[in-house]
Amino acid sequence: MLAIGMYKGKPGAHKLDLPKPEITKPDDVLIKVKQAGVDGTDFNMIKHNLQDPAEGQDKIVMGHEMVGVVEAVGNDVKTIAVGDTVVLTVRRGCGICQPCLHNQSDMCMTGLYTERGIHKKDGFFTEYIVDQEQYAIKVPNDVADMAVFTEPLSIAEKGVEQIRLIQSRMPWACEHPNHSFDSQDWGKCKTALVVGAGPLGILATALLRLADVFTYVVDIVQEDSPKVHLVKHMGANYIDGRGKSAKELVDFCCTPTDNLDIVFEASGAAVTAVELINYMSRSSIYVMTGIPRQEIRTELDAAQLVRQIVRNNQVVVGSVNSNRSHFEMALKHIPQIEKRFSGMLKEMITHRFGLADHDRIFDLSDTSRLKTVIDITG
Repeated sequence: MLAIGMYKGKPGAHKLDLPKPEITKPDDVLIKVKQAGVDGTDFNMIKHNLQDPAEGQDKIVMGHEMVGVVEAVGNDVKTIAVGDTVVLTVRRGCGICQPCLHNQSDMCMTGLYTERGIHKKDGFFTEYIVDQEQYAIKVPNDVADMAVFTEPLSIAEKGVEQIRLIQSRMPWACEHPNHSFDSQDWGKCKTALVVGAGPLGILATALLRLADVFTYVVDIVQEDSPKVHLVKHMGANYIDGRGKSAKELVDFCCTPTDNLDIVFEASGAAVTAVELINYMSRSSIYVMTGIPRQEIRTELDAAQLVRQIVRNNQVVVGSVNSNRSHFEMALKHIPQIEKRFSGMLKEMITHRFGLADHDRIFDLSDTSRLKTVIDITG
């Protein structure tokens, strides 16, 4: 069985020849992988030589975004049947802390979790996988062709959920009581800045625009970039951040409503991420999802920053990974995004490869690349 992975202490992606997995537990599900998505985490693993196999192993299969079809199930499986299209969650809980015991391993308290394709557990860049029923989520028929976006969209779903949950402490954000953060029309009368126009930033923009949030997206690419086309296609506004300070970005975004209610950071650009905190608006929220890899030092006035956050009721929150509920939200929103924005997700897929193309998959010399999908089986 062909797979793509990394060897401990050996740079680059490599072809692996593995035995086909088998069902060994009554709640196991055998899945034939149809497609796998490649994202920034995968590219960073290759770029920064980050291999993290399980203890005693010398390799790890990569990949944490997938969609597949069930080929066999264990005797105790009740919710999944042979022939179902499914996606799998990524993180496996520690089995110790209360969040993990309640199926919210994205909030693990011990740090003893594992993650498929990332941290001490083999991933999805392979032909077949076996996992437990509780981690498999059935995909509705009308979502199957775009279900490979479920995992990355689930990350954006969790970020937006954090925004709404935390900001629901505010009874209203404008003169319309139906526009509160816990109402169906929560996005109206609000302005957001999304930092980064990569796949996660674009998916976060899609969710914000679905809720009618007035949205800006900042990146450092030309106006004719495919990223900018998608941003504008969703009715969001693009800002070329080259040569612009954090203050200039925030001032520009505040123009329509005099307030920047939401900042969603999806770039991992550490200096910009920190500098933006200094210019947050009153009662605003800043969600960080990007993870910078290199060490970067910068200076800030700590006293001023604390005064500002306290006096202005501001919130800065980190959000990582997602749980089953966010995958379910993503599966609900995928057809809405495709309908509202006329096939936007299909357009996001700029490159397709097979499993045998392991060298080409991680070649970033093509600057037009946005979302890469591996077509694994027909």
